[in-house]
Amino acid sequence: MNGVIIMKLNSIQTTAFELIQSDARFIYIIADIMNNSNNVNNNFLLMSQPYIGLFANGAEQWCKKLKLNAPVFNEAEQKYYIELRQAHKLFKKSYDDYSTLLIEKLTESDKYFYQIRSPFEKIFGYNNVGVDLCNGEFCGNTILCATYNPMPLLGDSNICSAIKSMSIIVGKIVAFFSSTNYQPIRYDNINNTLEYKDYHFYKKCPLKIKTNLGFVLFSILCSINYATVFVDKFFIDEIPQKFKFAYLQYYYLCDFIKELNEHNGTAFHINNSLKNREFRNCLAHYGLGQFLDEIDIDKSDVLKGLTNKAFNMDYYNTKKLLYNSLSDLCEQIKNMILI
Repeated sequence: MNGVIIMKLNSIQTTAFELIQSDARFIYIIADIMNNSNNVNNNFLLMSQPYIGLFANGAEQWCKKLKLNAPVFNEAEQKYYIELRQAHKLFKKSYDDYSTLLIEKLTESDKYFYQIRSPFEKIFGYNNVGVDLCNGEFCGNTILCATYNPMPLLGDSNICSAIKSMSIIVGKIVAFFSSTNYQPIRYDNINNTLEYKDYHFYKKCPLKIKTNLGFVLFSILCSINYATVFVDKFFIDEIPQKFKFAYLQYYYLCDFIKELNEHNGTAFHINNSLKNREFRNCLAHYGLGQFLDEIDIDKSDVLKGLTNKAFNMDYYNTKKLLYNSLSDLCEQIKNMILI
C-alpha cells in the first residue's frame, strides 16, 4: 500500500513521508518495549508523550493536506492531541509560567502522596516524585510527565483506560505508515542500566539547592537527558529521533535560558549557533516544501539533507555540535544543583 502512496507523491513529499514513517517506527518500538521488555520499568513512555503528540497531530494533518486515505481524529482526539503536542513547547513559555506550572504539579503530587501515606510512611517519610535514570543520569520525572499530559494523572482510577482510548488512533496512524520492507529499531536493554527511584522533594532528594529554582533546573536536566542519554544511548541504530527530540529541546532553551538568568541572577549559557526557525518547523510539522528543494535531498542522510541545507554541515557533525551544546548546559546545571 505504501509503495503506491509514495509513487503518487513528488520527491519532497516522499521525503516527508519517509521522515513520518521513521517517527511511526519509533512510536511502535517504544510501545513494544513497554509491552514486552521485562527489565524496563520506568516513565520513558510518559516522557515521550510530547513527541507522540507531535507525530500524531503532524502526520494526521499532513495526510489531510495531501488527501491521503489515512485515519483521522474525532473531535475528542483532535482536542487531546493538539494539547499534547504543545507539551514540546514548554520552554516557549515565559520563565514565570513554566516555573509556576511545574511547581503547581509538584504541589499536587506532594498533597496526593501525603494524603495516602501508609503507617510506615507517616513515621519514616513519604515520597512525592518518581525519577528515571539511564546509566546513572537523570532522564525523567513524574512531575514533567504530569505537565505533558492533558489529563490529570493522579487520583483517577480511570486514567489508564482513558489514555489507552486516546492512543488507539495513534496505533492506526502508525499502521498506515507501516511498511514490510524495514527492520525494527534495535535497542540495548542489556548494557544500558535503566532505574527508577522515588524521592521526597525537597526533604530527601538529590538536590543541594532545595528550592523551586532547583527543581526547575532539575527538570530541564531531565528533559535534555531524555533525548541525549536515554534515546541516544538506549537505541542502537542512528535514527532521526536522536536529533529531532534533542533539537526541539535546544531550540526553545536558547531563549528560555536567557530569561531564567534574568530572573535568578544566574549565568548559564548555551551555544545558540544552530537556532533556526525554518529548520525547527521542518522537524515539528513535516512541511519540507517551503525549505527544501529537490536538489537538497540526500536519501543516504539520516535527516535527508536537512542539516546540510540549514547549517552547511552533515548530520553527524551537526548532531555533535547540538549534543555538545546541550551537554555543556547539563554540566553547568549539575554543578550547581546536584549533591
